[in-house]
Amino acid sequence: MMTARRACNLRGARPEIACCASSLVLLGALAACGTTTSSWFSSGGEPPSSAPRYGLVADLQPIGSAVRGKVRVIDRNDGVTLLVSASNLPPNQYRVSFNRDRNCRSPNGFGAGPPWAPPGLDPYELIPLFWNADGNAEGQAFIRGVHTTGPNGLADRSVVIYWGSKVTDAVPDVPNNRAACGLFEPAQLLQF
Repeated sequence: MMTARRACNLRGARPEIACCASSLVLLGALAACGTTTSSWFSSGGEPPSSAPRYGLVADLQPIGSAVRGKVRVIDRNDGVTLLVSASNLPPNQYRVSFNRDRNCRSPNGFGAGPPWAPPGLDPYELIPLFWNADGNAEGQAFIRGVHTTGPNGLADRSVVIYWGSKVTDAVPDVPNNRAACGLFEPAQLLQF
């Protein structure tokens, strides 16, 4: 059995170049064996054909706060996995909601519209309560009945982070418990 170093020397090139090239070819071949789809979709399920390949991501913009972060949703069989990563979220309980309108321009989050959920689900209780102990929140939940696209899809909606344990309706020009808002966009490879 030949060692990799000796095999490289037999190729007629400088050993370090030949070994480096053969290592890159081997790594490329190994990478081709796996698929991105299997890492994003559980139980071998495939996303709907119209679904964004890597899910949706929303950059959170502060609403009367210093909260920043991202929310990502990824199709998984009969729902989505919700991933939340936020900073400057004071220690407390918080809630996340999907909202009807794709608008985060108003100063109190009113433009995002009311909380949204597919028919038969409660938009105020759709996503579980999260707890933030140190100002940097990370959360994950599976939300059944919601998808990235289609009639129960999030592609044309916004996501809102709320202070406290309740999702509430916003009223124009009145402070409320909405802390951050984001608009869903198709996620790109290697993006949160």
